[in-house]
Amino acid sequence: MKDSLNHLMLLLIFSGLISCAEKREEPVQNLAIIPQPAGVIQTDDTFYLNNKTKIGCSGELESKAAYLADFLGTATGFNLEIIEESGKRNVISLSLDSSLKDLGEEGYKLEVQRKRIDITAFSESGIFYGMQTLRQLLPVQIESKKIVAEFHSWTIPCVSLTDHPRFTWRGLMIDCSRTFWSKETIKRYIDLLAFYKMNILHLHLVDDQGWRIEIKKYPELTNLGAFFPEKYDEPAERHGFYTQNDIKELVRYALERNVTIIPEIEMPGHVLSALSVFPELSCGGGPFEIHPFFEGPGIHEDIYCAGNEEVFRFLESVLDEVIQLFPAEYIHIGGDEAPKDRWEKCPRCQRRIMVEGLKDESELQSWFIGRIEKYINQKGKKLIGWDEILEGGLSETASVMYWRGWLTQVPKEVVEQGNNLIMSPTSHCYFDYDYAAISTEKVYEFNPVPEGLEDSLRHLILGGQANFWSHIDRTEQGLDKQIFPRILALSEVLWSPMEVRSWERFENKLQTHDIILEESGVDSYRKSESNGK
Repeated sequence: MKDSLNHLMLLLIFSGLISCAEKREEPVQNLAIIPQPAGVIQTDDTFYLNNKTKIGCSGELESKAAYLADFLGTATGFNLEIIEESGKRNVISLSLDSSLKDLGEEGYKLEVQRKRIDITAFSESGIFYGMQTLRQLLPVQIESKKIVAEFHSWTIPCVSLTDHPRFTWRGLMIDCSRTFWSKETIKRYIDLLAFYKMNILHLHLVDDQGWRIEIKKYPELTNLGAFFPEKYDEPAERHGFYTQNDIKELVRYALERNVTIIPEIEMPGHVLSALSVFPELSCGGGPFEIHPFFEGPGIHEDIYCAGNEEVFRFLESVLDEVIQLFPAEYIHIGGDEAPKDRWEKCPRCQRRIMVEGLKDESELQSWFIGRIEKYINQKGKKLIGWDEILEGGLSETASVMYWRGWLTQVPKEVVEQGNNLIMSPTSHCYFDYDYAAISTEKVYEFNPVPEGLEDSLRHLILGGQANFWSHIDRTEQGLDKQIFPRILALSEVLWSPMEVRSWERFENKLQTHDIILEESGVDSYRKSESNGK
């Protein structure tokens, strides 16, 4: 009888242990991962990160292991040892697995058990994103920039997680022309984008208000074109440019965090910064002067002269240097808001229309873009432009960035003629707009796939991005407020499958991320609202 009772007690204890470690399918309310993973199961157990924890990896992942060790050490004070994978207890293991190819370049698996953590992926990009998810499983104090003394052991809930992105293009455009942003600010944004699994930083480097990238063949572009005239009394931090060494540093910093920097060199319009230096590249010859956005026309009639061969020699020389600096496969050439008034009256432009057999000035812009695209293609790059590049015809190899949200037919037109499309419409993705116009919830409702689009064409939707034009909010605090927390909503739109998304759950997760953003030094909109600003 006694043996039977002992046996019964053992069975009860064992079943209790199973119950404690019971797996719970999504949704799990106490996890605050943004963007929401494609699939996650949580168990009632915990991994304890401590100063004896090791990071295991093969040689090819040493840089990723060093990144993780450095990050974890900042708040914990732990000097985590990196070892070749051998330990079975108290280890964070990073490994590549060719069998995970179906998860894509950025997919990963994350297994957190009581004794160990495994991050596996097909590529290093996936390993990196697995580490970002691991960060979000830790207490929010892990984001502190200094040692948090009160934490002696850091807890991580046990999960089994498989994740991969919905779209390959998950971006943010920052306008560096109308307001110059320091190299340090750009690095801070690279870190923030990477944390939320955004992989594209589009830098708008040229516009009427400033030329922000050093071109060694034409030093005047930045010596003169990067600075507002003194009469406008602009603060010093709003002027400036990135040297080529700055660009190399930023590109390297971004690539280490799985962020690709896409340069935008505007043409044929929005080029007053270039024409103020080289007025002979216009139809009329100038003179021209750059000015802050609200001190003159928002759109200037003076653009590059399409009938002047010197314009193309200039642009090809500029592109030669830009292409050498940016390893990205794409070069953005703008192409938006280019008035044709000067072309209509310009003898050289009219001669070009006649010689090339073009119908009108819209086809002249198409010819202009086509000629630049051929040059870019010869250099091994692909062209992206704002959706105006459609007007007058477009080659199938160019990609279109849709921004004019009121032209609802454009997205389907783009993909139906075989062009890749990036969605960034004014209706949901213009983060210089105030929150009354585009709330965080409205961003979350955005679907980059046009309604009614055939399944066979959906692969042409590369993804989407937010755009921040810097003519209104021109301080770093203003930049933060406009971007956050809306970019978190967009990250979930672009990464997470629609079936796992929930606004109510996302809104709850924001409470945790408010603290994370504050720990990261971000002056978000929700923080300013709670402070009555």
